[in-house]
Amino acid sequence: MSEYREFTGKSVEEALKLAREAFGADLNDLDFEILTPGSRGVLGMGAEPARIVAAPRTALGGAAPKREAAAAVPLPPAPPREERPRDDRPPRRDDRPRRDDRPAPTRGGSADLSASEAAEVAAARGSLAAERADLEAAEASPEALAAGKAILEQLMTHLGFDVRVEVETGETSRLNVVADGDEKEALGALIGRKGERLSALQHLVNLMLSKEMGTWTRVLVDVEDYRGRRERQLRELADRAAARVVETGKMLQLEPMSALERRWIHLSLRDHPGVATQSIGEEPNRRVVLVPRSAV
Repeated sequence: MSEYREFTGKSVEEALKLAREAFGADLNDLDFEILTPGSRGVLGMGAEPARIVAAPRTALGGAAPKREAAAAVPLPPAPPREERPRDDRPPRRDDRPRRDDRPAPTRGGSADLSASEAAEVAAARGSLAAERADLEAAEASPEALAAGKAILEQLMTHLGFDVRVEVETGETSRLNVVADGDEKEALGALIGRKGERLSALQHLVNLMLSKEMGTWTRVLVDVEDYRGRRERQLRELADRAAARVVETGKMLQLEPMSALERRWIHLSLRDHPGVATQSIGEEPNRRVVLVPRSAV
């Protein structure tokens, strides 16, 4: 039986306070997940309570997943859509059925999906798999980093780049390709728009690395500290957001981020005395929420 219990309140802070009182535990001793952050509605209408599931860490020891505890009290169904009259004109963009209105696929697979919808589903699954791979790569072993370094150096030589590959270890381990002079500017071609080519290079390195290691092995590849700069930017953002939460005493949600970026936020604030962090939502819109410890 799961040790997780569901708590509701006007805010996440209130729900966490109830959980603390129920278990007689401090916030640091709770494992919790925010299901819905709550909403005040408009003019008192459409308000929705905050919902969390929580359990004392000391009582877990193989407990059921958090969401199983929440399944017993599901969210109320959405109100029915109002039917609007339609004329014989060709359907405009706004008249096309929304995704929620389309029939669900059969158990047999994607027979009820259009080609574009099937491609969208496949792309989403691929994106989630890539994010999980980045998380594993950020904690690569010294052996994997050493083997990956040799493979990356060989690839750079074949591509005609005169560069160095530096191994960086710590909370986020990675292989960083660096160069000097004109070669340094040329490395921008390996990064690409929003890091697309860098992701492709990392995928290639990991395929070769996995073949050499005899098992699926991943390392994080960086070029001229591109990922490192992003990590530092997010850690600075985390510090500013934490200061805001401490000042206002209110919960703060950050923008949607990838799993690796959310990891950087959590690591940055894990020892913060005034703020606790938690991820909420579903991919690709999953985000980090900061909760004041003083309010709970």
